[in-house]
Amino acid sequence: MSSGPWERAPVLADEARLRQVVANLVGNAAAHTPPGTRVRIGVGTADGRAVLEVADDRPGMAAEQAGRAFDRFYRADRSRGRGSGAGAGLGLAIARSIAAAHGGDVELETAAGEGARFRPALPLLDQD
Repeated sequence: MSSGPWERAPVLADEARLRQVVANLVGNAAAHTPPGTRVRIGVGTADGRAVLEVADDRPGMAAEQAGRAFDRFYRADRSRGRGSGAGAGLGLAIARSIAAAHGGDVELETAAGEGARFRPALPLLDQD
């Protein structure tokens, strides 16, 4: 999806909850990438679903971290305490549960040093 043009992707969903998903994903990108790192956000369709993509160039996650990224209270960087601006480790779990409540999911594509790409995907609105 990220290599093609972005396009409309209508869904039937709770706008406030979808805003929460976007805020969680963009907030994570801002919190876990070095200053000056490029973060891309786009919307389109893939495989009959509406897809939002939040992608960054660095630092990415190791396989073990990626496997636990959506676990409640999991924080990949344990050195970042809540006092340093880090959250409680709930944002990705909440994003996934919101997507699931709308009949979708949040996909993660990442590798250490290769960036991260989060893709909430929801069923497209049947416009017939």
